[in-house]
Amino acid sequence: MAFVQTAQSARIDLFASLRASIEDFKAARALRQKYNTTVRELARMSDRELNDIGVDRYDIHSIASQHVYG
Repeated sequence: MAFVQTAQSARIDLFASLRASIEDFKAARALRQKYNTTVRELARMSDRELNDIGVDRYDIHSIASQHVYG
């Protein structure tokens, strides 16, 4: 009887771990999508528009990273 309980709890732990990994992957993918959108929107702006908001073109990736990942 102890073997059956151990095997069942190991399977439940495996599925919980797999589910958590999938959720982590989805969260990371959503953050990456937000990062890419931010970079794309800033890159579309002209140098004058970027200058108006105080951003240099070479800072776009670091600004997007800070905005999304903190």
